[in-house]
Amino acid sequence: MTDSQAHPDPVASGGRSPESSLQSGVLEQQAETFAEPEWPSEVPEEDDLASGTLVACTVACHGQLPAARVLRDSFLRRHPGSEFVLLLVDHPGTDERDVVSPADIGVRAADFARLAVACTAEQLRAVLRPRLLAHLLESGSTVLYFEPTVQVFGAFDDLLEPLTRDRPVALVPRVLRPLHLDGLRPSPADLAGSGTFDPSVFAVRPGAEGLLATWADQVQADPSASGSFLDSAPALVDHKVVRDPGVGLSVWNAAQRELTATDDGLHKVDGHELRSVHFDGFQPQRPWLLSADYADRPRVLLSENPVLAGLCAGYRNALVAAGYTREQPHPFDALPDGIVLPQALREEYRAAWVRGEEPPSPFQPGEADPPTAFLDWAYAPADDDQEAAGASRWTTAVWKSDPVLRRDYPDPFGADAEAFREWCVGVGVASGRVPAAAVHRRTDRGRAALVDQLGVAVLGSGRLAELVRAAVATSGLPSADTPYYPVVLRCEPGIPVPSGRHVIDVRPDATSELPDEVAEVWVPSETARADARRNGGRTARVIALPLPDPGRVGLPGRKGARARHGLSDEFVIGAFADHSEERQDNVLGLVSAFLAAFPEQEDVRLLIGVDSASRHPESAERLRLATAGDPRVMLVEEDLDRGALLAASDCVASLHRAESGDRHALRLLEVAAHGVPVIAGDHGAVAELLGQEGARLVPCQGAGEPDVDAAAEVLREAAAAPEEIAEFGLRAREHLLERHNATHAGERLRDRVEHAYRNWRTKWAQDRHGQFDDPLRPLLVARHALHRAPDVGVGSRNSMAPALRKAVLKVLSHYDEHIRDVMRSLVDGVEQTAAELLRRQYDADGDLDIDSLRSELTRINQRQDQLDAQLMGTDDGMVRARADLADQHRRLRGLEENQGSGESSDVLAQRIDSLTSAVERTLDRIDALERKHADSAASAAVKTASHDAAHALQRTDVLERILLREHERNTGGGDGTTAPVLCDAGLLRLPADDSLMLPWLSSHATWDADTSALIDSLLEPDGIFVDVGAYVGYQSVRVLSRLGNSGAVVAVEPCRRSQELLRHNIEVNVPSAWGNRLVVVDGAAWDGACELASEPALAGGMSIRPVDEAEQPAEKVRGVRLDKELENHAQLSDMRLSVVHVDVGGSVHRALGGLVRLLRRDRPSIVCSFTPAAIGRLGDDPAAALREFGTWGYELVPVGRTQPVPAAELLEAIEAAASTSTVKLWLRPKGR
Repeated sequence: MTDSQAHPDPVASGGRSPESSLQSGVLEQQAETFAEPEWPSEVPEEDDLASGTLVACTVACHGQLPAARVLRDSFLRRHPGSEFVLLLVDHPGTDERDVVSPADIGVRAADFARLAVACTAEQLRAVLRPRLLAHLLESGSTVLYFEPTVQVFGAFDDLLEPLTRDRPVALVPRVLRPLHLDGLRPSPADLAGSGTFDPSVFAVRPGAEGLLATWADQVQADPSASGSFLDSAPALVDHKVVRDPGVGLSVWNAAQRELTATDDGLHKVDGHELRSVHFDGFQPQRPWLLSADYADRPRVLLSENPVLAGLCAGYRNALVAAGYTREQPHPFDALPDGIVLPQALREEYRAAWVRGEEPPSPFQPGEADPPTAFLDWAYAPADDDQEAAGASRWTTAVWKSDPVLRRDYPDPFGADAEAFREWCVGVGVASGRVPAAAVHRRTDRGRAALVDQLGVAVLGSGRLAELVRAAVATSGLPSADTPYYPVVLRCEPGIPVPSGRHVIDVRPDATSELPDEVAEVWVPSETARADARRNGGRTARVIALPLPDPGRVGLPGRKGARARHGLSDEFVIGAFADHSEERQDNVLGLVSAFLAAFPEQEDVRLLIGVDSASRHPESAERLRLATAGDPRVMLVEEDLDRGALLAASDCVASLHRAESGDRHALRLLEVAAHGVPVIAGDHGAVAELLGQEGARLVPCQGAGEPDVDAAAEVLREAAAAPEEIAEFGLRAREHLLERHNATHAGERLRDRVEHAYRNWRTKWAQDRHGQFDDPLRPLLVARHALHRAPDVGVGSRNSMAPALRKAVLKVLSHYDEHIRDVMRSLVDGVEQTAAELLRRQYDADGDLDIDSLRSELTRINQRQDQLDAQLMGTDDGMVRARADLADQHRRLRGLEENQGSGESSDVLAQRIDSLTSAVERTLDRIDALERKHADSAASAAVKTASHDAAHALQRTDVLERILLREHERNTGGGDGTTAPVLCDAGLLRLPADDSLMLPWLSSHATWDADTSALIDSLLEPDGIFVDVGAYVGYQSVRVLSRLGNSGAVVAVEPCRRSQELLRHNIEVNVPSAWGNRLVVVDGAAWDGACELASEPALAGGMSIRPVDEAEQPAEKVRGVRLDKELENHAQLSDMRLSVVHVDVGGSVHRALGGLVRLLRRDRPSIVCSFTPAAIGRLGDDPAAALREFGTWGYELVPVGRTQPVPAAELLEAIEAAASTSTVKLWLRPKGR
């Protein structure tokens, strides 16, 4: 409650305090009522009447230290015996007295370092202000807060005496009368924006802790809103409004209050003692203004207020005496190297911190190089759009903070991306606003890499995308989740796709407008295609989607789901409601049908899972009120688990309208696949995809409007015969799984993709490759032209011309055949010569490192960008130099004109000397700029080299394609079961259904480069390289090519198909003289001779496991001990193990256990993959396996590092990454 009038002090007037009177009155009333003795009134303790020692405080930056000293001295002069506390937010090591640091009030160093980045100087002070007050309140004292710009002229003790625990806050209004709308400033609008209560002075005492906690939380979340918090304080806590005109004289109210000086040197304001003056906005270098914040049309003129002007002059002198010389910059405005932080970057940093990302701070104490970690974050792009445009968080912040840039480049990550990047590289870098490292090369998605082969990219997420990926998986097509392949299936509208792709939108409906980039539209049903045709949309094709088998709902899961929703044995009808599509969902129609079907039946429930309630409150309220009167209708709006709702339901009903498209039909298909009966309207995609065998269909009224009465009858029949409806659900499940099987869907999809790929080749291939397509194609065309006979029947004016032509051809046939023979020989010779030249060129370029070429091209482009930036800076420097010369010229002319005016010749000489030195400096700058221009001349050569490198890279890509086509043609490997790929190991052939290695090597030159580099560094001549889990022989081929005629390679692979491909890859890529150095072990490495169960692995090859006693696996492989296999092989008897590579994941310890005898003898290096989760599935302990490696004499070194790690730390790191993570380990022999 606001105290709007002056109240007498009850204690001072001899009466009782209000608290005492209240307590006494209550006790007296109780005594009269209950006839009890009158108890003596309780007198509150002294601490409840007075707040003890008065403590004043302020929060200041180092640049405000002189003003804080003036405040401290003026306060202590008027309040002897009181305390003053100064919180200095920067330079904590100062020797200033009465100073505390943020750490002293409980702010952690790491939090303060982040606050220093997230907040400006004023925002940082605002964040720390409530924390300082809460810290000082712990002493039980009354705390009086001042801004550093306040000067105290009188005592505040009597004003704070009315504060109690129930009324713990005192506020000071800026004005006591309204401001006039007269165009002067500050204006009423300024007052509304700044707040009614003055944050420059207020007081709190014990009892205000809750207010300060709320204040601290709000200002931490939004420091920019700290100024208006005091305006909301009256609603949060009882308070005292100090209306003394002597408190808070400032630019806001000086025009409303009369300031006078008394004979004894004191000042009066409207007849009251002057207690404080607030010099907000006062600048000592502009002492003629009370506040520079309102210098345009000031409401208060010091020339008209001499007494106030005297106070301003005295305050300026006090600041100078306290050490003021000039305005000091805030130390956290810039990084340690002087780079100024953009304001928008602070906001981005604070937003990331609020999201829990904890970005690094450049002001973090104790770190080795905190600015570098922060710059790595600031110079990195925040999202894919920034990365594609070559932008970063820093350049984005510069753009957001500059209205001119926002006007000139309204779309910096789209249409204006290139222009904005040029500004950053040029003007931005030259002006120092944009560090060069903050500007990156554009990685425009429109120039993304494209693999020209039959394959499909599936983009998007959600149920529709999952079904499309399931169909792709069974089709046998190579696939990716990024647009690497020409054919792109986009399952979510709006996902950007690079140009040059055949984009197919897969949609549950095709009624909306399609972008121009879309080549085809696929829909799940004929109904959707008909809707698209009726709406005039693009022609749609129907694609069959598979129905994966999720398994039936089991009895334990059913009981658990029902217990979760508070259900027991009732008949439960499940439903789903999406408020974003309220009309299409028609859930209110289902509620009406339920109420009509079961008006009084108590053993039925309608369980509705609700989506989007928070985003559509109106629809949510409509459904809540419609169901509030019937407890049998249960809404699940929070923590919706669709699986649990399905498991709890006896059937699922949906009375959606036909206009909803195929979304509901796909959802109901998923429901039916669980064996849960479905009740839905007999229309559209539901009738087509589910039919009478897959769902109980409700007749409709008109165009796709389910009949509520008919629906009520179907619901009533289902509840009356729950066993019958459950049996129907199981029959429907089997029917739908057979009808929508994955094999059929995959075959249909493959046909569609192949057709789309052929269309893409026709449309894009020529444009993409241009003149760099097959170089021999013109010769092939010319060869076919030799077989064309002349057309003698062409029209002519002479009717005898055709007969004459035939006669001439007959006469000259001998010579014509001779000329054709000559031309054929000539074409054959040219073709052979061109083919040989092409082969030699390929041989010459065979050792070309494509990755190195790409890296060099990137480096050249970066160098070009740097030179462009330097050239822009040079141009700016030339402009500045010309301006300096023009200024010096004007000064020289002025001196010449003033020579005859009687000026002192000494003064003229001094000026001429200074101008001469300035001209010399200018000439030096011009020389430096000319040197920069000379350096920029190299940019032309760089551009030429860049063009040549790009040309060579393009030709290399063409040669790769030619090589693959020739290889397919010569080896006859085009049966579709395998696919060739070119990598650093050579030309490898992999299974076409490989979903891991094949897609990777199709777009990368190496596989697991770190592991390969480690193996190369560990190989020893004449040693044995053991490759356990060799698969198709990637590492075996690499190592055998490096060992040559020395050493040997032992490849262990249990899969016969992989063995055949391994031998094929060795034959193709390794000279035959070296091929005999390969030993292939047909079996799986294990710690004992046994039979093992095998099954195809998801990523290719096969996975093995022990055979259970009662199990009869479909396929078995032989488990072998490698030490016996190697010792019994004559070719390897005199060799020692050099490197052992094990890539079998979960059975690595078993494989090495069968080699332990040779491991102890030869102590080879071991490079292996280690998967704790897979080891646990075998029934073994990953920690025990690591300890066993140590007993063999090995230490654990993660690949890519040099220092070993303990087993416990390794397991903790793997568990922290993901429970199924795999880590590459180097088991290094101890002592090496």
